[in-house]
Amino acid sequence: MKIRYYFEHWGLCVFHGLCRCLPRHTASSLFGKIAQIIAPRMGMNRKALRHVTAALGAENAEKITQGMWDNLGRTMAEFPHLKTIVEKDVTFKGGEHIERLRDDGQCGILFGAHLGNWEVIPHALLHHFNLPTHPVYRPPNNPMVDKRLHKYRAPDGQITPYPKSRAGMVGMVKSLKKGEHVGLLIDQKYNEGVEAPFFGMTARTAVAFIEMAQKFDCPLVPLRCIRDGKKFILEACAPIPTKDRAMIDILHDAHALLEDWIREYPEQWLWLHRRWREEDLKDVS
Repeated sequence: MKIRYYFEHWGLCVFHGLCRCLPRHTASSLFGKIAQIIAPRMGMNRKALRHVTAALGAENAEKITQGMWDNLGRTMAEFPHLKTIVEKDVTFKGGEHIERLRDDGQCGILFGAHLGNWEVIPHALLHHFNLPTHPVYRPPNNPMVDKRLHKYRAPDGQITPYPKSRAGMVGMVKSLKKGEHVGLLIDQKYNEGVEAPFFGMTARTAVAFIEMAQKFDCPLVPLRCIRDGKKFILEACAPIPTKDRAMIDILHDAHALLEDWIREYPEQWLWLHRRWREEDLKDVS
């Protein structure tokens, strides 16, 4: 194991320990501000600015990017407080879609994006609706960090986080066969994915969430997390129709919905992902 993994893990332990000692709103605000100060001096900031400019134009790119760093710093600081946040700081819109998903007697798939604090979603569904939803995530390169974050993502052992891997896919399929629910964030680039327009550019997206919804003939429910001051709003939408439809049409619908969400709260989306082809970005400074 690489030596730097131990330092990264130690640093994360210290960071989470400090966040745990602070009130949740204090930790969130403090590290949001720290991220806004430090991150613009890093190379990643140029990439985020480039992506915002390509998708939305240059006019508010710096403001949006600053907001993104604030949201990301807050999200990282909120890991140790997820249980309290879910109990005290979450409200719902479209709860009837979640209740229907819970009570219909079949498996289901929820999908969303890296908006607000996306880590809140599985905890909130479990706490407020008694709907265990197994999240699918991209594991960090550091296995020690992955193991630590796994503890936050699997409250009371009622949720099983699945990594984006062949083994994770097997676990997801097994859960769906048992009538359980899984949740995916579909806004990251997947090199073997299907090409579809996203903010007027070409993006490759993994379509396993569509394939599974069609295979199991189960609901495909969009769900987003919105940071609203010190609170969070989780908004579920009506299921996207999948029966007897072409996969690319369903993907177009999903991308269009994500675009609407991001345009509404651009500072809450994670603009760091390499979402588009380099040729689409070549003319963006």
